[in-house]
Amino acid sequence: MTTLPTTVLPIFAAAGWFPERKVPVPPAVPANHPVAAILSEFDGLNVGKLGPGMECARSDVSFGWPPDEGYDEISEIGALLQTELACFATAHNNHQSLYIDGRGRVFVVSPIMSGISLMGRTFGEAMERALLGRKASPLLLPSHDRVSWYGEVLLRGNPQIMNIEELETG
Repeated sequence: MTTLPTTVLPIFAAAGWFPERKVPVPPAVPANHPVAAILSEFDGLNVGKLGPGMECARSDVSFGWPPDEGYDEISEIGALLQTELACFATAHNNHQSLYIDGRGRVFVVSPIMSGISLMGRTFGEAMERALLGRKASPLLLPSHDRVSWYGEVLLRGNPQIMNIEELETG
């Protein structure tokens, strides 16, 4: 069972999730990747609703394989971190895609964002941020000099931006 914070358990339960839920996953899902466990428990669920949140808007999350959009940022961060990222859901009314890496860190990317953000160091943290409206951490890739973050454009050097080294050591 994937660990969920108690703060979001009622939101998942309202969407039809229950402990020990298991559904078949498509054969293309990498079996030895964290995405397999997530999809076997949550695939097909639409969790949460858009609305005001704690720090930013709350999101919805629609689990499914794939909605992989093939973002350049995903390929770049996968190469930098030497891990495969796999898409497992869309969020915020299908305007964002959620990816998980081999270590279980969750990233968010969107065509309306110029970059990628760390949604959580764990799946549970990412779900709490998305469903309760807590901000993700902007991540600046070496190929970019700016990132769009909740209506602001942050430039390289801004202390709010996380870099690859901080991601790896934090």
